Amino acid sequence: MSSHNAANPQPSSPTSVVPPPTHHDILAVLLPLLAALFAALLSGTVAIPALPAVTAELGGGSVGLTWIITVALLANASSTPVWGSISDRYDTKILVQIALLTLTVGSVISACAPTLPVLLAGRVVQGVGLGGVVAVTVAVLGALIPPREQGRYSGYGAVVMAVSMAGGPLLGGALVDTPLSWRACFLLPAAPAVLALVALRRRLTPRPRRSSDTRTDWLGAVLLTAGVTLVLVWVTGSGEFDDGLLSWPQIGYPAVGAGLLVGAIAVERRAPTPVVPIDLFGQRTVACTLVASMSSGFAFYAALSFLSEFFQAARHHSATATGILLTPLVFGLALSSFASGRLITRFGKWKALLVAGALLQLAGCTMLVFTDRSAPIWWIELAVLLLGLGIGVLLQNLVSLVQNAVAPERFGAAGAAVFFFRLIGAAVGLPLLAATVPPHGEGIGRVFLLLSVLSVVGLVTVALLPNQRLRTSFDAVEEPSR
Repeated sequence: MSSHNAANPQPSSPTSVVPPPTHHDILAVLLPLLAALFAALLSGTVAIPALPAVTAELGGGSVGLTWIITVALLANASSTPVWGSISDRYDTKILVQIALLTLTVGSVISACAPTLPVLLAGRVVQGVGLGGVVAVTVAVLGALIPPREQGRYSGYGAVVMAVSMAGGPLLGGALVDTPLSWRACFLLPAAPAVLALVALRRRLTPRPRRSSDTRTDWLGAVLLTAGVTLVLVWVTGSGEFDDGLLSWPQIGYPAVGAGLLVGAIAVERRAPTPVVPIDLFGQRTVACTLVASMSSGFAFYAALSFLSEFFQAARHHSATATGILLTPLVFGLALSSFASGRLITRFGKWKALLVAGALLQLAGCTMLVFTDRSAPIWWIELAVLLLGLGIGVLLQNLVSLVQNAVAPERFGAAGAAVFFFRLIGAAVGLPLLAATVPPHGEGIGRVFLLLSVLSVVGLVTVALLPNQRLRTSFDAVEEPSR
């Protein structure tokens, strides 16, 4: 069977049955999708070392530096559920190309920006493209690979994530010192994005819509996007509002944002094709998975952020040395994701592995509670490795569990919901956590005490997951436990 048919299995007729895609067929589609995912994730990490150089040339100071990161995060989080919803109703081949083009255009605008406002606009476009690439990729793979078999391929995605997270800042730091300076960092993601776009035009064929209803709840999408944006602007920028606690930004942003979100929920509950299917949250599998995903995702982003500051500010390591010291985190993530996925595919048993992953995450966070500037490096590195091993078991396998619990016509919306809540957790939690930490990274133990509490919550929700059989085909969907 050719890769042309692998990406988009056609409904079988009474007289013929289309065989499932082979490993070769899946890889023919998976590899360009991974290139697209690498480009998207790289756009969020490679520019981090360039931020001081950007504000030195374009101005903006520390506030501008913060918003270069924040606007992309806002655009990513706000657009992800919309991309997920429309990927269930429209041709994913067209959507992934649109997302890659959006990412490329945003990269070019950012790299060529003559002023800070133009750069921020480019970052918004980049963020929308990032959300689209991730959400549509999840939808395509969910429709191509049954949940039981997804574990065999989840390790590839974990490796891409690890390389982009760990290698992006190192590569960005090297590019800043070239004649192209910081602009090369923003332009770099365009290269793998274009390569992925060309490959996917050949490998990915139009997929028949799984949902017969092509209507999109645009009112709900607008209310959700506006509400999330205002709340995140308030959380991430509250320290920059100098007008006091009773000022409009401090009161109006969260109040209006909450009102818009309440309106979005009311609209979504009545919409025939909601952007975020509210009824999914009543399913025990989906609800527990979203909480566990927020716990593991937040632990990962918090570890990257606060350990980087700790290594440089409290232990006085260089940026390059810090990247090396964080290698156990991303190595453990990639290794455990790859190994656990293979074990799940082979034996069909997932519950014990996910509980073990949650325990490893808790163990790593607990060890780091007792870390300060005098702690032995072997203790810190062992804790970081355990944390990475635990998070790696959880991240991608939780997405597979959500897709296993819903009908195929909602794969895109369900998968996007996982990433949406993971992003929201990080976007809201990181600034709040940073406010509790003393300067110069000396409050690292307090950070991981809070993360340990959150890891306990994640462990409980993983333990509460119904031990459902993973489907090996898309023919039947069992009614999830509530």
